[in-house]
Amino acid sequence: MNKYLSIFSLALTIMFIATTTSTAHEGENLSTEELASQIGKSESELKEIDKKIIAYNETIKSNPEDVDAHFNLGVLYEKKMKFKDAISEYQKAINLKPDFIDARINLALVYTERDMYGESVNELKQVLKIDPQNVAAHKYIGRAYYKTGLLEEALAEFKKALEVETNDPEIYCYLESVYFSMGRLDEAVAELKKAIEIDPQFKVAHLNLGFVYFEQGKLDDAMEEYEIAIGIDPKFADAYSNMGLVYCQKEMFDEAIAILKKAIEINPSLPDAHNNLGFAYWNKGLKDKDNDNEWRKKAMREVTIYKGLMGAK
Repeated sequence: MNKYLSIFSLALTIMFIATTTSTAHEGENLSTEELASQIGKSESELKEIDKKIIAYNETIKSNPEDVDAHFNLGVLYEKKMKFKDAISEYQKAINLKPDFIDARINLALVYTERDMYGESVNELKQVLKIDPQNVAAHKYIGRAYYKTGLLEEALAEFKKALEVETNDPEIYCYLESVYFSMGRLDEAVAELKKAIEIDPQFKVAHLNLGFVYFEQGKLDDAMEEYEIAIGIDPKFADAYSNMGLVYCQKEMFDEAIAILKKAIEINPSLPDAHNNLGFAYWNKGLKDKDNDNEWRKKAMREVTIYKGLMGAK
């Protein structure tokens, strides 16, 4: 087993999809099938993670001060979306080794995932005390500021990150998110194009560019970006979901319904796909007056699923 498991596993790029997504559910609240879909793992891969969790817990029983074991256990819990346990293990690693930057960054990202933005920023500022040139710290402080609506502050942090590292496509994606929220769509497009120039296979950049084009009314350009994203990852449910919105905008509701069902087939837990499918069903009913009630029922069912996934009452 490697000394360290992969880090920054919660460094999720901000995606502009139809509606605002909720905080990820704790893994224990999901079925094995739902969890596998949510994190992009097979059920057999989840079993392997469970085996590693058991092994690291045994290591810690025999040596409670094994910093690497606590860190790697935190990563595994994080992968299973058991965020409380991940926080606990990262904190133990940091207590044993206060200058453990990777543990602090992972901890900060879990805090962000749980909407604990103040705690996240505080942890990342500790990283900057250890390493003032740490790109990830500036990047994720900016992300936390963005999430709390502090757009100017977020912009400043992303620009600080770029002063150190100009070849990270994710930073340009984050910059785009700020410009988008400010209504500066041309600048948002420019940042995404920089990200794609660095990494043409960056599927989220194509997804976000598609959505900015959608907001600009450039539906064909939006569709092209979604198709590129799906070409990179044929199981990219968000791209199918957003493509469904383009079809709705074009009043091609049968095509929208088909593509949105595909998104849900790939990821049944994607709230926006259900919301968008409800929108497509509703509008299909407005055109198909003979079966209006049936389409409305389908629409309401999808909205109910969407609310359940979002945790709404």
